[in-house]
Amino acid sequence: MLIGGYALPAYGQIRATQDVDIAIAAPFSEVVKLHGRLVERGFQLSSSPHERAPLFVLTDVENRAEIEVWTKPDGVVFDDELLRRRVKVRPFDDDFEMFAIGPEDFIVNKLSRKDRGVQDEMDVVSVLKRQKGKLDYEYLRAVQ
Repeated sequence: MLIGGYALPAYGQIRATQDVDIAIAAPFSEVVKLHGRLVERGFQLSSSPHERAPLFVLTDVENRAEIEVWTKPDGVVFDDELLRRRVKVRPFDDDFEMFAIGPEDFIVNKLSRKDRGVQDEMDVVSVLKRQKGKLDYEYLRAVQ
């Protein structure tokens, strides 16, 4: 599912982003297979999957896009609740649909980042403003 800047327009303001952040829940052996398939399809390797690493990075040379594939996104727990809260979005065009992280988990992910910066906090503020009265505040308080 999408996390980061490409998920933001579903709940907050639209902004430019430097990369595509995708979170996947899969056993490490499947992550390695996915990585291999992406490299076979022409994606350039920036970093490799490692069992303890939270992500690996690829570059889509054809579309000139960096892709961060997160296996352990900050603050995100891959469970039934997370899956229930995700939403379908069309981030690139009307013909391509995928899941994006739910708004509450988006907030948790942004605020949990070890390298959290001003942009992450601005993203959270935009979600809080646009989703005022729609968020599950009990859930947000429980995961802090």
